[in-house]
Amino acid sequence: MRDITWRTGFTLLALAVLTLLGSNASGCTTHHLIEQALGQTPQDQIDQYLATLARGDRQAALALWSPPGTSDLALQTRRQSVTDELLAYRSSLQHRVLDLVWWRTCCEPAVIDDPAEAGGVRARVAIRGERLTERIYMFDLLVPGGYWGAAAGYPVREWAIVDIYPESAAPLAWMWSE
Repeated sequence: MRDITWRTGFTLLALAVLTLLGSNASGCTTHHLIEQALGQTPQDQIDQYLATLARGDRQAALALWSPPGTSDLALQTRRQSVTDELLAYRSSLQHRVLDLVWWRTCCEPAVIDDPAEAGGVRARVAIRGERLTERIYMFDLLVPGGYWGAAAGYPVREWAIVDIYPESAAPLAWMWSE
């Protein structure tokens, strides 16, 4: 919690400095700072989902996982079963993001190096608890409606979790591969 408060305070200070300097809020540098201040980064979405499970709030956790195509029975089944698996960790749930793979979602989807241009991210997350073995889960997040980065003036993104699955499983919502 202290890290989030410090990060938010720093982000707000940085935004104030950029505003005073007359920086364009739609610029590449500032859109990421605004996303941080709003809690709209992939890391924030992952943290929020897992913190909700640690509190034992299944319904709120399900609401944070917004799969596209809500009629997809396999994805809806996964959404409920993975949420229940992770709910078993309860208050001892701890996690760390192992790596992030950023994706361009406009034109031709592909892995990219620049997070500022990304409309998708696939995160490997280690989850462990007091009495439960550490497991690796994949979190797929997308910007609903797509993201065009520089071509659209770097608008502020709102990330959505679209799929979560054990590392050994295949994705259901986002079928792109590296």
